[in-house]
Amino acid sequence: MTVESFPVQLQGWAHLYAEGDPTVRAFYDYPPFGEEERRCRELRDYSFKREQLRKALYDYHQKYEHHEKALEQIDKLQDERSVVVVGGQQAGLLTGPIYTISKALTVLLKAEEDEKRLGIPVLPIFWIAGEDHDWEEVNHIFVHNEDGDVAKIKYDGHTHAGAPVSEQPIDLPAIQRWLHTVFLNYRETPYSRSLHDKLAHFAKKSATVSDFFAEVMLWLFRKHGLVLIDPQQSRFRQLMTDTWTRLIEKNDQVREAFFTAKEKVEQVNGSPAFIEATRDHTHLFYSANGRREKLIAHSDGQLSLHNGQYKMSRTDWSREAKNHPEKFSANVYTRPLVQEMLLPVLTFVAGPGEAAYWSMVGPLFHHFGRRVPPVAPRAHHTYVDRKSEKTIAAEDLSAYKVANEGVTTYADALEEKNRQLDTEKLFQKSLALAGEGQQMLANALYELAPSEERYADKNYERMQQVLKDLQQRIEKKQLESIKPRVDNVRQLEKRLYPNEQPQERVLNIVQMLNEYGEERVLALFDQVKSETFRHQFFYL
Repeated sequence: MTVESFPVQLQGWAHLYAEGDPTVRAFYDYPPFGEEERRCRELRDYSFKREQLRKALYDYHQKYEHHEKALEQIDKLQDERSVVVVGGQQAGLLTGPIYTISKALTVLLKAEEDEKRLGIPVLPIFWIAGEDHDWEEVNHIFVHNEDGDVAKIKYDGHTHAGAPVSEQPIDLPAIQRWLHTVFLNYRETPYSRSLHDKLAHFAKKSATVSDFFAEVMLWLFRKHGLVLIDPQQSRFRQLMTDTWTRLIEKNDQVREAFFTAKEKVEQVNGSPAFIEATRDHTHLFYSANGRREKLIAHSDGQLSLHNGQYKMSRTDWSREAKNHPEKFSANVYTRPLVQEMLLPVLTFVAGPGEAAYWSMVGPLFHHFGRRVPPVAPRAHHTYVDRKSEKTIAAEDLSAYKVANEGVTTYADALEEKNRQLDTEKLFQKSLALAGEGQQMLANALYELAPSEERYADKNYERMQQVLKDLQQRIEKKQLESIKPRVDNVRQLEKRLYPNEQPQERVLNIVQMLNEYGEERVLALFDQVKSETFRHQFFYL
């Protein structure tokens, strides 16, 4: 298997961060790499509930099938020097887009390298954003089907509106139908049946969508010891009690920190901030009646749900957080701090969007006496199948350019080169000539029978359609010889640049498992290289 590596193409803030722009880097407390030892020294000044965390993680993993290697990693928390490399994502179906896998691989590689370099235990932790309640973001996958199209396959099982993803139940008949539909869209291979049955088995074992995600992730990384944490689980929420009470009691400062960061980022970036929130948003959520509701602050110092329910003093809300920590959750702004208080974070692994919004958390961390950990970029991966590789070679194309820009310009140029007639120009000229004759006849008809105007108009439309059909027929005939090449090129785009987006943001790793088998794809995971701000291409 061949692996090629190119500079990653990033836009805007993420590009400036990767380039080391001093104005952008000033928003962070550490560079992305190179100061891990300094971060370790800083972490020694903080206390963490390592043993409680270890037990909670241990018990959490026991319910999943492939947990042995993860438990070995979790035991590292018995060492007071232990630290973690953490990254996360929402609990997408079948792990969601490929970038979820890329992020997990980055976390694993970074943890392994830092453990060797620093000589202390480093755990690779994947943070399942199970508290998120945007169901529409995770209830589907895209597949490149046998017809060559990119199809969206949506799961239509019973859901609880407004509930966190970790509390969305698995509707077993619906998920089985959905999985069947997914595999109907895949090309049948020698691996399809066993892969389908394995995933169906995990679905049957799972109580929630988050459980299904965890089962698949732990199976994929069973040899590597990836540790998962779903902060929506009650055991982990209990460990966050002190953080909830502090965020409630100091909420004026939390909101002030947010708007300080917002103004600074907007001033430098010249565009709206990466995170938007109203001035009364506490940056906390509270679960009520099965829904995750925004908690807002009032001018009299009290807090309530966004609809005005449960309006109470901060003292009362702090008491509620102590009694029921499982009911509270963070938003995108406070989540990094919650993570920081729970885990001894050596490095946070971020996608381009996350790296941008982490530029805003500095004032919040500093108010709570913390520094923002190093924010390291996740890897970027594209999987090049055999057919794509052949087309790339035959057309002398660059996989890198196809995966970042598509092939529309190239395909159009191929057609233009083989086009002998300008059929659009011919159509317009023919329409003008025929239109003159039709107008003469129509005028004669109007003089005899003015009421026949509608008939004449319809006659013109039919004539126009006849000419359009002739134009399309000519176009088809003159491009017949080049059509197979153009079709191959356009199919290449659908595999490497589907929906005019990078493959990692659209397609799913199960597509690759179905095509090439578990053994080959998992062996590929062992070949992933640790490279900074690079885009790796795997030729399968």
